[in-house]
Amino acid sequence: MNVRSAATKALFGLALAAMAGCAGMPGRSACAFFPGDDACDRPPISADSTGTAIATAHYFKAGDSAYEKRFQALLAQSRLDALDRTNGTGRFGYDWRDIHNSRFQATYRALQQLAKPLDTTAVTPARGKPGEDHFTGRWRMSRQTLYLDAAARPFAPKTFSFSGLEARSVEIVLSQAGQKPLDIGGTCDGPLAIRASGRSSTIAAGSAFHLTLPAGEVSASLYPGEALSRCDLSVSSGLAPAGAPLTIFREEVADPWVAGLDSRYDRCPVPDPDGLKELDRVFYAGRWLSQTCALPLGKPQLLRKSRDGFNAKVEALLGERLPDSAFDKADPELPLDFSHAPKLRLIYLSSLEFKADFSGRIIERLIRHHAASGTKVRILVTDVLEREKDDAMLHRLAAEFPNVQLQEYRWRADHGAPIDEQISQLHKTHHVKMLATLAEDPGRSRVIIGGRNIHDGFLFHKPVDLSRYPDLQQYGRTDGFSLNYYSNWSDFDVEIADPATVETLAAHLSTVWLRDPDTNISRPFSIPVRASGRPPQGVARHFISVPYEDGHALESYFVELIDTAEHHIQIVNPYLNLTPKLALAFDRALARGVKIDIVGRIDLKGDIGGKFLTALNKLFVEKYGDRIDIREFKAPDVVLHSKIMMIDERLVTISSVNLNNRSFFHDSENGMTVLDPAFYARMKPVYDDYLAHSKPVATNVTIPWAYRLLFREGWVKQAF
Repeated sequence: MNVRSAATKALFGLALAAMAGCAGMPGRSACAFFPGDDACDRPPISADSTGTAIATAHYFKAGDSAYEKRFQALLAQSRLDALDRTNGTGRFGYDWRDIHNSRFQATYRALQQLAKPLDTTAVTPARGKPGEDHFTGRWRMSRQTLYLDAAARPFAPKTFSFSGLEARSVEIVLSQAGQKPLDIGGTCDGPLAIRASGRSSTIAAGSAFHLTLPAGEVSASLYPGEALSRCDLSVSSGLAPAGAPLTIFREEVADPWVAGLDSRYDRCPVPDPDGLKELDRVFYAGRWLSQTCALPLGKPQLLRKSRDGFNAKVEALLGERLPDSAFDKADPELPLDFSHAPKLRLIYLSSLEFKADFSGRIIERLIRHHAASGTKVRILVTDVLEREKDDAMLHRLAAEFPNVQLQEYRWRADHGAPIDEQISQLHKTHHVKMLATLAEDPGRSRVIIGGRNIHDGFLFHKPVDLSRYPDLQQYGRTDGFSLNYYSNWSDFDVEIADPATVETLAAHLSTVWLRDPDTNISRPFSIPVRASGRPPQGVARHFISVPYEDGHALESYFVELIDTAEHHIQIVNPYLNLTPKLALAFDRALARGVKIDIVGRIDLKGDIGGKFLTALNKLFVEKYGDRIDIREFKAPDVVLHSKIMMIDERLVTISSVNLNNRSFFHDSENGMTVLDPAFYARMKPVYDDYLAHSKPVATNVTIPWAYRLLFREGWVKQAF
């Protein structure tokens, strides 16, 4: 038997194992308990069904609209990628035809046909009028966590909403966040399945049930049938033996306004490309990247200073800013005056990190105030970067106020995935940065996006003394690989107050909130439609990228933008490990005479893995130092963290996107692209300020031989 034959047989076995392992998923889906529910006749998108089933599956009722065809193509591409990861095919090395299994090949061919539209980066405009619409096709698994703690306001009535919107199955994970056992009992107005301690049971509508969540039990799960809209429960413990009411609502029934926001998608007018400048054409074009339509920009606040950036978040929640003395004293329990706070309907907070430090505690207290008033709060963070005290703070908040819902993002590799995909589980992150507050008075709604996280390093030059507060983090190391790291970062955000734009960006983020938890697929937010007339001026588009599920659409977008540059590209970015396609775009721009200027931070001492990342940056300097004006941001002991790109004095991107492989291959990202010379004129002094705090980089860099040897492995550079 030759090596190729042996490899083929091994792949054949992997394919069978993958398909067998994903087919049923008993006990992880409401459809396992209620197979008669409407959406259960369609295969879950995380299952590798037969080619016939995939080809004939209609995840949506109509299945023929332009939006649904676009979504179907993305779903198919996601499943192709999963098959490739599991079986080592496609970009992982092997030809899919080498797996001699008729079921696998039929599935692969059917998925290729459905995903064929993704062969081109542009999306052809559809017929129809621009405007808003709503998508209610049931395609995803819905999984939400209800945190429970006997010590969390034990006598107070609580409410929790689960979303069955667009879901073929709903799971509510009951997570024990405390140290004492809990008894839960009551009735529901529809059928409910329960899985706890390895056993399952089904409860009829109106029938009483009871379950115990021991102190050592990590979780149990509830699976509402599609007819269930409400449960009236009582939660009791040794601290509250009489019990306290807990009401569970189906969100799309109880709160139609939120359901409308969550189901929204937009039809974006695309002007006739004839007569448009190339930069304008790329800005307005439809693509596979999830984007909003062109939005009125207004006059957003530019948040260059660290206190201004933090205070923008505080003011959106509190109604007023903190005085300088509050930062000087750095007391996380300082008195807060809520008399001017807006009345909020919804708070979205998405961040790489939400740390239990001064910054985190202040934001947590502000959110707590609104949660106590009944505001719906949605928080997204990255699980792998949260430490014990961070988790404790957020879990306690969610347990005390179940209207605060928390998603801790963790990417999981498919069973049997190659080693580099397995390693990716440790560093794929949720890197979308946004605070959106939707107020009852729309004029008080705000959205803030940019690069800052909820971490004291974005606010204070050195760690503040929090030793009096044992529940908060006292930072230690300032370099190397450690989650107890501390750096002082220089960053940049923008704040937008236009009510329609705020609501649009919140609706856009809802596509991530309502993603499929098993695959992390998010539905697209818009489709292009042909429009006549002159395009509007002074507009912006927001984008969200999930690169491992959208075919690296953000990379294609940035390549297109760079390819349109005619004379000047100005960049502020600390991470300079270009993907091969971006490197080629840089080379093309330089070859046609485009001037590229970069303010970076080549020496990343103080960042996580600073020496390693510094060596990667030096590779960039080594390649481009004689062709690009590269400058080193040199504010003392401050690590540059801003991500700005400006093209031809007309287009500006402000985002979470680093110019490295992680942002384009591994991490979810977001940002605003602005097409407006007047906005560039406002941003130019910001860029000049970065220039004033920088100096030219020497091109004769020294890179240790061990790093050079390591970087010869392509997957190493691609991981960062």
